[in-house]
Amino acid sequence: MKITGLSTLQAVSRPTNTRDNVRKADVRTNADSFQASETAKNFNTARKASAAAPDVREAKIADIKAQMEAGTYNVNAYTIASKLVDAIV
Repeated sequence: MKITGLSTLQAVSRPTNTRDNVRKADVRTNADSFQASETAKNFNTARKASAAAPDVREAKIADIKAQMEAGTYNVNAYTIASKLVDAIV
């Protein structure tokens, strides 16, 4: 007995043209995009400005050092406690 044609199993398992499938998968119709909000842009500008500013206020430190050396620097405990409470609350 001679069998001609494709059996059902061969027709289902026959490989398709993989090059066409890969090319179709590589084509992107919707590319991802990003657009920062105005608030984010303002925040970034402020962050850059604060990074460029000096961290230490030299004049204030020099003034406090001079007061400490002269013995005239006075620490107000109430002011410090009030600022600590305000920072926590």
